[in-house]
Amino acid sequence: MIAVMAITGVFFFASFGKEEAPTAGPLTATSPTKEFRSAYGFTVTYPENWLVDNSRKDAPAEFIREPNGRAFFAMQTHIDPRITKPGELALVYKDLEDAFRNDGRYLLEKVEWENKDKNTPENSFFAAGSYAEGGKNWKFKEITIMSKSGLVLTLRGMTLKEYAGEYGPMMDRIFFSVAPAEGKASQDVSVVTKEQAVAKVGALSEVVEYKNMLIEAGKKALLEAEDGESDWNVHVFEIVGEGEDAHTATFGWYRVNKKTGAVEKEI
Repeated sequence: MIAVMAITGVFFFASFGKEEAPTAGPLTATSPTKEFRSAYGFTVTYPENWLVDNSRKDAPAEFIREPNGRAFFAMQTHIDPRITKPGELALVYKDLEDAFRNDGRYLLEKVEWENKDKNTPENSFFAAGSYAEGGKNWKFKEITIMSKSGLVLTLRGMTLKEYAGEYGPMMDRIFFSVAPAEGKASQDVSVVTKEQAVAKVGALSEVVEYKNMLIEAGKKALLEAEDGESDWNVHVFEIVGEGEDAHTATFGWYRVNKKTGAVEKEI
């Protein structure tokens, strides 16, 4: 599903930005390249001397970076349960646009929705412009792709402004190289990460109520996820007692589907 979403969104980007379709640039048909298989079910082609970082140590994303720090391509996914609720779609779309417009670090030059009426959970949002932080000025392009399951995929290309002429066409080619991963391996990839599964369960109204109840009692709720092959098994509990007498008191177990993000309570 994520791979199909990505292709749809990138095609939209290509159509929207066709007057700036990449021509000559550092990444040409004869340039040495490598292929990266994303955990989100698609492949990306990039210059062979760029560096892949899918450790997720600094951020919950996968990065492909130019070795001198002049440009990078980032991919990440998260779950927004509001997308599955038609009555909350307008707020989802507004929040996405406001995230750019209300952040002084961004200067938007182009904004476009694939479905302009914004009444469908399956939509793509394209934004491009400038971004400034830490004394550095960047040019960016970002595609946000949403599905009715609540999954949100974000693809972002960033290039230092002074190198935009050199790396801009290359970044476009990276965007356009996104393709569904073939074979069983790509179908078995987890779209929902362990951290996202925990966050999704932690946002459930009953779990929020449980956590607040413990806070009022001076206690703390704990959430841990175990790998259950096709699901994440999330345990919600508290520690009762101290020292040798300490033990867990379970509030509930929840299954989070790795591909759809659907949550089902077990006990």
